[in-house]
Amino acid sequence: MKNKKGFFSSISRRLMLLIIIGIFCLATVLVTLSAILMSNTLTKDASSHMNLFCSEKGDDINKELIRIEDAVGSLSKWTYSKIPDLNSFKDDVKTRDAVIDDVDNLLTFMTEENDVIESVYIHYSIDITGAVDREEGVYYSRDANGKYKKIPFTQAEIPEDSSADYWYYGPIRNKKATWTKPYFDDSIGMYLISYVQPVFIDGTPVAVIGIDISFERLLSKLDTIRYNETGYVYLKEADGSVHYHPAFLKNENIHGDEMDELVENGELMKASVTGDKLIRYNFKDGDRVMAFTTLRNGMKLVLCDSYESIFDERNQLVNIMIIVTFALAVIFAAVAAIMANRITDPLRKITAAAHEISNGDYDVLLPPEKNNEVGELSKAFRLAIDKIRAREEDNKARAAAQDLRIEKAAEKMKQQQSDLVVMKNLAYSDSLTNVKNKTAYDDTTGYIDEQIKAGTAEFAVIMCDLNYLKIINDTRGHKAGDEVLRRAAHLLCQAFPMSAVFRIGGDEFVVLPSGIEYARLEYHLDNLRLMLEEEREASKVLEERVSFSVGCAMFDREKDKSYQEVFERADELMYEEKQKIHARDGINGRER
Repeated sequence: MKNKKGFFSSISRRLMLLIIIGIFCLATVLVTLSAILMSNTLTKDASSHMNLFCSEKGDDINKELIRIEDAVGSLSKWTYSKIPDLNSFKDDVKTRDAVIDDVDNLLTFMTEENDVIESVYIHYSIDITGAVDREEGVYYSRDANGKYKKIPFTQAEIPEDSSADYWYYGPIRNKKATWTKPYFDDSIGMYLISYVQPVFIDGTPVAVIGIDISFERLLSKLDTIRYNETGYVYLKEADGSVHYHPAFLKNENIHGDEMDELVENGELMKASVTGDKLIRYNFKDGDRVMAFTTLRNGMKLVLCDSYESIFDERNQLVNIMIIVTFALAVIFAAVAAIMANRITDPLRKITAAAHEISNGDYDVLLPPEKNNEVGELSKAFRLAIDKIRAREEDNKARAAAQDLRIEKAAEKMKQQQSDLVVMKNLAYSDSLTNVKNKTAYDDTTGYIDEQIKAGTAEFAVIMCDLNYLKIINDTRGHKAGDEVLRRAAHLLCQAFPMSAVFRIGGDEFVVLPSGIEYARLEYHLDNLRLMLEEEREASKVLEERVSFSVGCAMFDREKDKSYQEVFERADELMYEEKQKIHARDGINGRER
């Protein structure tokens, strides 16, 4: 009686089943790991790209805010320098009016070309003027054509102004420059955000200087920004209490972070930036993600998009990878079954031959004899696995070594960049006087020549040559000479506090006035001459005082073709003054 054979009693079928199960198990593990790794990689890429886009748009806005901060800071410093002692300024209306008249032109000069700015103003404080029915300041706002017009505003209106707590009382309470929250200004009928800096003298508020931005135009500008097809941006308060959309100013449907149902990374809501992550949340049954960065005025710029839109590509790729992997697994399983059948075919022939022999038939056809075919197959398979494992370990080691090299190279590059900044600062600074050196001067004059060629140059050159340095060095030594050079550089920096001062030779200095000091060049030159006269009156001994020969020449767009032409005129004027000073002080000789 023959024994009934089961379906898996055949070695070939067992081997095929084992191979098929192994392939599908391996495919499952590989597809799972690959899906996780790919999902993480694509998630990081999407998060980084969205955060980078938000950061770039935030940088664009911050550039405008910085320009406004710089303008207000410069106007505040200038105003402070013009105010005499507190009591006389408080009692003298003419002095206050004179300061306003002077600053009037600066207000428009520094801000009118910046179309982001809606209005600019300077008001004296009520502590100085009282709440009088008189204009104690100047207030410009743009008309329908974008041109500045003066808005009448008296001191008596300040206590009655509903928005005064933003642009007047708040900055004075803070005692520092302040960005306001959005507010509605009745005087021009517009929502604004303002940057205001109070001016204090001896602890008393003297004036407030501010620049306003149209909050409506800012929101409308942001509303035009799109990320991919469905992403958009908006502003919100730092604490998340209010979200500002263009429609916010036209209705009362206002909401804050409380309306967002946080799903993932909710702890980032209180951070200043989302960094390289995204916050996932639900709003009105919509699955969304957001990235944000904090602007200089304290508000947050938020970029939002639907979760499906951001991660649709990731999900599609993962699904495709799963389908392709399992399709390949099926193909490989079929191929493996065929190959397994071919490998076990010699065994079946041997089994058939064994049955024939058991029946007494010795004349059988056997497969070609080989030295342990199954053993060779096992050995070849093991060697193949060893080679694959060795290759993978080698690849991992290579990747780790490459990562280490990249990390070391990055650290080295970072150090080189840091060293380059230090070296550049040292290369541009005169070690004795701490003003800019000849290298900085050459770079600056090269830039000025480029401006001349472009037709945008407007500058003056002040050539200053220190008198009697050789006499001081010969009579009192080089240490005394070095001290005089330091005093001379300090004196020039006092006379031109906002301008570039260069030491271009042993006793030669050049001053290139900044835009503000260029506009009041004669005033600063008179200050310099007054300081030099004070030095002269302080001591009759040449070796104890700082004495300069000064020549100033202004760029003439019609005649001058290069910076050197302006410099030579200034140098010649300086030389003529040097001869007069030598003659006055009784010094013979024409050496410069």
